[in-house]
Amino acid sequence: MTRAHVFRRSCTSPMALAAWLSAVVPLMACDGLTGKAGDRPDGFRFIEGTLLVPEEDILGRQVTGLQVAALHLGADGSVTPFPSSVFDPSVQRAEASFVATVPVDLDVLIVLQVPSGSQQGVGSFLGLYRFGNESLAPRGEEDVDLGTLEVNRGQRQPADTTLTGVAGLTPASQTDTDGDGLTNDVDDDDDNDGIPDVNDDDVAGDGVVDALQQLSALPDVDGDGVPDVMK
Repeated sequence: MTRAHVFRRSCTSPMALAAWLSAVVPLMACDGLTGKAGDRPDGFRFIEGTLLVPEEDILGRQVTGLQVAALHLGADGSVTPFPSSVFDPSVQRAEASFVATVPVDLDVLIVLQVPSGSQQGVGSFLGLYRFGNESLAPRGEEDVDLGTLEVNRGQRQPADTTLTGVAGLTPASQTDTDGDGLTNDVDDDDDNDGIPDVNDDDVAGDGVVDALQQLSALPDVDGDGVPDVMK
């Protein structure tokens, strides 16, 4: 098997992790992930759910393939993708299941994208998953079931397009980052660092300031709301 090496648009830090994923993720796709514990590599968790496949007028463009991806944004502006398998919206018109396999120690954003050429890199942005006022899924060892997600057309397409799910079924409600018995949605100090979440610039303690892990923190030369790396 040829390893697909990913750079800036599709690559990121740490390099060793990206190289490992480029070899392992295609093997997972070939074998098929069932979402069962036996499929889970050590040090990883599943973020899974079902997407109500949107009509093309909602997406604002015609697409031949869709993909849900978890993205880790590094302090250096790098973007590391952890994508699901690709599904064909012309075949799966009603809904499609997805599974992204994500390291337990990273906060991630969850996006809908047109796959990159390698199907393992950062693709073209179509929408951002949001739960309440949040979009950053906190690090943790627990698998996360997002339930059924719906694509909501934004004022600017695709910059303001969002993915939303059932209220209460969120990454924060299913994750206990510090293992103190309280899920992050009710824990006042998610990473148990002694700093209350309201005053903590890295709430789940993954080592990257949360403000740098928002799409707005990435370069956007033309100002259309979509980071350059995701066009």
